[in-house]
Amino acid sequence: MPEKQPNFLLIITDQQRADTVGFVGRTRCQTPNLDRLAREGTSFDRALTPCPLCTPARAAIFTGQYPHQVDMMQNSIALRAAPTLTYRLRARGYHTAYAGKWHLDAQTPAYLVTNPSERRRADTPSLRRWFDRFEGQSDEEYTQWCMRNGLPDGRAFNDLALRTSRQPAMTVPRTAVLEMEPAQTLDAWITDHAIRLLEECSKDTPFFLVCAYVGPHPPFKIPEPYYSMYDPHDIPEPPNFKPSSHQPRAVTTSYFHQLWLDHGERWEAWQKSVAVYWGFVTLIDHQIGRLLCAMESKGVLDDTCIIFASDHGEMLGQHGLWQKMMPYEEAIRVPLIMRYPGFITPGLRSRAMASLVDIAPTILAIAGESKPEEMAGIDLSPSFRDATEFQSEPCRYAEHKPLGEWHRAVEWRLVTDDHLKYVWNQSDLDELYDLENDPFEQRNCIDAPGVCRELERLRGKLLNWMKQTTDPLLSSFASEYGMTA
Repeated sequence: MPEKQPNFLLIITDQQRADTVGFVGRTRCQTPNLDRLAREGTSFDRALTPCPLCTPARAAIFTGQYPHQVDMMQNSIALRAAPTLTYRLRARGYHTAYAGKWHLDAQTPAYLVTNPSERRRADTPSLRRWFDRFEGQSDEEYTQWCMRNGLPDGRAFNDLALRTSRQPAMTVPRTAVLEMEPAQTLDAWITDHAIRLLEECSKDTPFFLVCAYVGPHPPFKIPEPYYSMYDPHDIPEPPNFKPSSHQPRAVTTSYFHQLWLDHGERWEAWQKSVAVYWGFVTLIDHQIGRLLCAMESKGVLDDTCIIFASDHGEMLGQHGLWQKMMPYEEAIRVPLIMRYPGFITPGLRSRAMASLVDIAPTILAIAGESKPEEMAGIDLSPSFRDATEFQSEPCRYAEHKPLGEWHRAVEWRLVTDDHLKYVWNQSDLDELYDLENDPFEQRNCIDAPGVCRELERLRGKLLNWMKQTTDPLLSSFASEYGMTA
């Protein structure tokens, strides 16, 4: 471990796909600052979220536990367990600060608000308890800032034209130009707060700073030049744009498939949405660049361990789906990058399986703290040496609970070793994918001949994980397959 206590900067984006990071080379999306972090650190190319939904994923980041372990399977409830990561760092003398989207206090979800004036401003008791300083969490505060400066409301969630007429009125893939300068956007405003919090940090006290962006979560309403940065006509149709055969019925009955149908069953309808989404990612990358420059000016960049991640991905029309919340690669794979000169070998592309639940124990290990017993995540720092797989048990897990009856989907659990992925869909068709030979998950092998042994192995892994984490669906899963709970 480092001799000196390092600073930590945790950067979180919202709903950013793993294939949008430029150095990965899977799309033309440009992210020069994230590319720099990867070039000077290590990227975990096999990282996934424990749940493709904002609040559960963020709960996992700060507690090191799976969402069901801390009863955080929905967006509309407050964090019910102390964020162990912050608590342990404060006990070690760290100054803690937070800028941007928190999303772990009880509030009315954006998709349930039809009139922006009806949004209840969330009180922030947890932030007051667990962070020394916090800024930029309030949507209303940013809207008021826009008004004071004679600007249009830059909070895209408040634009009802970008909501569906269906109920609940969730965001849709439509795009719009935001008539303001990039420096006036919500994510720039969050960066301003993060830089101000950084400047307040004393060089004599180690700090843990979080900068949590709102984008590239839809609505896709961003300013020029980002809105027109990518030509939609140059974006090819993905092989899995439409639903495949032999998929669970929830794929085509879900609310998010209905929104896909509303937007268009032809790829041409989605190209502009993807192009603007990429522009949104690049806009945020430039804001990350501002934050890195501020750290260089303060002289703390190389004394700081930087962790970048997104809470989950975005379907963007693939598999005939909009938004997230399904167990497919587009929704569950996330970018994860760590940089700390002198401790992390630069330029590594780690082959270690990783999850957002691993962030907390990894930060604590770097800070010289042992992993708390309740944490389900593991310390990823052994992979910093040579990027090789270091785990005796490389499987990772994910879960989701529907938001309500309107979602018209089922609760699911998955296990993957990055070669095979098994999904248990409660009361629906199970799924098994060979990710090496079928990366777009177009062939569900659940009933294929010759898979019985692998299927039994993965179901056993899932059962053991459900036991270890006291999953409330353990009995249901075990009884379905004649296993012992």
